[in-house]
Amino acid sequence: MDSPRYSKNWLVTTGIARGLLGTEAGERLPTIEEYCGIFDCSRGVIQKALATLQDSGAAELDIQGKRGTFLKNKDEAGLFKSAGLKFITGSMPAPLNIHLAGLASGICQAMGQCPVPFTFAFVQGGKNRVDALSRGVYDFVVVTESTARISVAENPHLEIAFPLAESEYSQPYMLYLNRPGLFGLEPGMSIAADPTSTDQWELTRLLCKDKQVDLVERPYLSASIAFLSGEVDAVIYRGDLDIALNDLYPLPFTMEKRISNKEVSVVPISPIKLNNMQLPVVMANRKKYGMAGVIKRYLKSDLVAHIQRQVIGMQMAPRFF
Repeated sequence: MDSPRYSKNWLVTTGIARGLLGTEAGERLPTIEEYCGIFDCSRGVIQKALATLQDSGAAELDIQGKRGTFLKNKDEAGLFKSAGLKFITGSMPAPLNIHLAGLASGICQAMGQCPVPFTFAFVQGGKNRVDALSRGVYDFVVVTESTARISVAENPHLEIAFPLAESEYSQPYMLYLNRPGLFGLEPGMSIAADPTSTDQWELTRLLCKDKQVDLVERPYLSASIAFLSGEVDAVIYRGDLDIALNDLYPLPFTMEKRISNKEVSVVPISPIKLNNMQLPVVMANRKKYGMAGVIKRYLKSDLVAHIQRQVIGMQMAPRFF
């Protein structure tokens, strides 16, 4: 490709190449006018980009007049070269429990089939991951369907690329209260939550609605420690809080005060309130045209789910590094 790197011609050619990587032979391509809208450029730039990809042998197109243009054949190695993809980056939450460890393992093993290197960043807080995706830091992020829907409504240039339909994001949220025999929050209580953890924050606000409860902002793990140390009266956490923290802190972890299990009420949260918080989805940035299709080509939902189940069932050790 002779166009200078980051010129309009180069950007359009690399974008179309990414789009073709996620296109199967026989599928119809966008029209010239549609491409012009996607890349905000002239017809001549689009025509030159398509000609460049054909002349290099990366793609063979079947132009059928009014019926449109179809992908006849493609050379994936050539398209990856033309797409300028040196690596693909993704992000999901830290694998703090067996479900997330299994999900991370499945994603890493699936993306290992991609011809270019894959790098994964573990970042807490769905909002933090989505913000980074919006800035172009990552090619995709994994969040819950609930977080994704909120994020797309706020950021139209982001999209839900596809769900990991057969996988489970993590264990369900539970409400932890530092008094035995309780079934919900009571007036005067305090509860810690992480505003960057979209689901936990929204769920906490929902349970606090119309109640005289003090909402204390803390990072996700710090919120749990604040609860166990008695700093706050309640917290919402995924799965077994005591087991999770024992796993996180295998060495002695000193607290001036730690409430015992006998002092804690664990209250299941209504499945209706947990709606869409268990399904993992892959989000992409529309500005990186074609990346969603590239990722979907390798990130197979059934493979990710199979590996996650094996890790959860202790049939396979986690492998995400």
